Amino acid sequence: MTIEEMRAMLEESLPRKRYEHSIRVYETALRMIPHFHADKEKTAVGALLHDCGRQIPTKESLQKARELGIDVDDTEKEQPILLHAKLGVYYAVHKYGVTDPEVLDAIRYHSTGTSDMTDIAKIVFLADLIEPGRDFEGVEELRDVSFKNLDRAMFLSYENTIRYLLEDEALIHPDAIAGYNQLAARYKKMEKENGKKRK
Repeated sequence: MTIEEMRAMLEESLPRKRYEHSIRVYETALRMIPHFHADKEKTAVGALLHDCGRQIPTKESLQKARELGIDVDDTEKEQPILLHAKLGVYYAVHKYGVTDPEVLDAIRYHSTGTSDMTDIAKIVFLADLIEPGRDFEGVEELRDVSFKNLDRAMFLSYENTIRYLLEDEALIHPDAIAGYNQLAARYKKMEKENGKKRK
């Protein structure tokens, strides 16, 4: 299936605002790709389809996931909106014919992030956050960093998201914690090594 065919099917499946958001994420990802030499086709498909699971309304997502045999963890039971990522993987495979594991992982982790993400997954994650329709405190800094350093941008994203979720008294998915911890440990190690070099 071509990207144009996917785009047409997506437009029919999603509410107008969600489709327009998906196109902005797709276009943002395309602008990011040359800065990091990520695979253009895989990144484009992941970005375009990242929200394809939103064809199922949030209030129906838990029941739908169970009907499809999708594993649901405790955090997703409490916050079913997170399930649109797993539903997205299902529809990417069964509706759009996607089989590439890197693309499917980009869709799967575009909301929570996780440890050991590929550059493709990082670009999709960040493009979702920085697309032109987004407006939140710190978004301009995040936009700037996202075109320079994927890991630093991911770290800033985790910090902002975790802080927001704590303030909102919402649950934090274990995948987000794993992603944050991995990068936090890496930066702490770098700081320690740099400190030793300065002595």
